[in-house]
Amino acid sequence: MKKFCINIVIFIILLIAGAFAVDFILETGFKKARTDELSTWNDIFDSKINSDVIISGNSRAVFHFNTAILDSVLNVNSYNLGIDGYRFNMQYIRFRFLEKYNKAPKLIIQNVDFFTLYPDSLYLYNKKQFFPYLHKPLLKKALREMGMSEYELHIPALQYYSDFRTIKNGLLEFFNLQHFAGQRYKGHQGNAVSWNGSELNKILSNDSITATIEPKIAALFDSFLQECKEKNIQVILVFAPEYIKMTEFTKSWNEKIQVYYDLAEKYDIPFLNYTHDSLCYDTAYFYNAMHLNKKGSELFSLKLANDIKEQNLYKN
Repeated sequence: MKKFCINIVIFIILLIAGAFAVDFILETGFKKARTDELSTWNDIFDSKINSDVIISGNSRAVFHFNTAILDSVLNVNSYNLGIDGYRFNMQYIRFRFLEKYNKAPKLIIQNVDFFTLYPDSLYLYNKKQFFPYLHKPLLKKALREMGMSEYELHIPALQYYSDFRTIKNGLLEFFNLQHFAGQRYKGHQGNAVSWNGSELNKILSNDSITATIEPKIAALFDSFLQECKEKNIQVILVFAPEYIKMTEFTKSWNEKIQVYYDLAEKYDIPFLNYTHDSLCYDTAYFYNAMHLNKKGSELFSLKLANDIKEQNLYKN
């Protein structure tokens, strides 16, 4: 019996050590990857951003704001901090990490829309992007609130369970056998995709779109603007183009967008609203009702940069 117990203890020790080893190998591998959101997280924690101009927001920030064009027109060094699939609460966490590991920006171009302050779902979109950084308390707290299990948060390597493709990619990166490069340039990704109206047709088959605001997230956004003011960080709010039928089909649209006009007035910051821009009336510039394609994003970014320049909105 004594020998059996000793063997059990040795087995458990080896199992724990193996789990930590696997976790270390995969975490190290993914910290070298340049795929989608991982490239941005890695740049943040490796202190590689240090840009004067930051774009913040959800997927509409990622795909709409072309950093190369903004840099060229405004003569700045910008970085697109947008995070695909997440409301402002996760956008704010990403910004907090940016401040901690990089110099503070002089200007934040904050994309806003009716999903910015929307109640956050418990669905963890693309949760693999967080795996290398689960030991960060701020991130761990947010992921716990969004539904990630305590097992994934605390037991080494468990988050990779049964995801063999992710495990393979992490191993290939760690051993320098293959590098996974993404499509993003300084956080921005242009999608050269043609219009697909299938999702819009599903939406239009209902009565209307209801734009909902979560008070807790709205309060966080308000405090963020106050924080920027106290730190002398300029902010420009931007409602990027969406296909016009999306705008027309949104219930109480004028009432909901007034929230951003009120915040702009409260903090004396610009609000550039492009929801009735000429781009919004032509599907040639979109790949779905909410997102511009590569051509559309280039035209919008050029227009935005020139508006900022001509209106002297960036007091560098």
